[in-house]
Amino acid sequence: MRLTFDEHGTGPAVVLLHGFPLDRSMWSSQLGMLSNHHRVIAPDLRGHGQSPTPSGPYPMEDLAADVIETLDTVGVEPPYVVGGLSMGGYVALAMADRYPDRLRGLILLNTRAGADSTEAAANREVRAAAIEREGSTESLTAMVDLLIPETSRQARPELVEHVAAMIRQTSPIGAAGVLRGMALRPDRLDVLRTLAVPVLVIAGSEDAIVPEEDAQAMAEAAPLGELIMIPGAGHLTPMETPGATDAAIRSFLDRLT
Repeated sequence: MRLTFDEHGTGPAVVLLHGFPLDRSMWSSQLGMLSNHHRVIAPDLRGHGQSPTPSGPYPMEDLAADVIETLDTVGVEPPYVVGGLSMGGYVALAMADRYPDRLRGLILLNTRAGADSTEAAANREVRAAAIEREGSTESLTAMVDLLIPETSRQARPELVEHVAAMIRQTSPIGAAGVLRGMALRPDRLDVLRTLAVPVLVIAGSEDAIVPEEDAQAMAEAAPLGELIMIPGAGHLTPMETPGATDAAIRSFLDRLT
């Protein structure tokens, strides 16, 4: 499935995959920063933003195949760097699992390699069913309190509104499809253990969704892994702390070249 995407710059390709239930606009700072030296592609994943919204569920492997098809269609030659936040990290890990030879590097932001617990998977199904019943993603705007720490919510109301607007604009069919797809994903820590390319893990010290030990486990599993903790940041480091996130990504990419 071909996805809608933004593309900026020329040079070695970097692909950025957004989190749930957001869209490609979350990468606005990184698109501007990286485009001076890289060809940056930021797609809307299936069921999000302006990309197609078929019926679900959406396994992470299918989302990864969508990204590969889109890159091939527009002539993005591998190898390339893939970065993903949260759900986008699950998709990036699926790409590392299914298409390791296409990767030049991997950036995992505010995500985990482990599978859902039985309880977490059941909670996703409850949420998916509620969204379908309501025909709206309005209830998901409550996630903002988990995505952004209280100090940042108070200091940056425009960030809160931007995130809430992205959530409201996400299709209920798409949100339900990806919730069920995330519940199906396997543990991919072993994928990192066998990955031959550099891996950068970025985590926020105030992330209420992914604890530091999960980020540390990914960085330690990868033979060429590195962890950068961003003080005071929550689950949306590229949006909440763009300066520190941009610097970490830029340093990683500079080392690759």
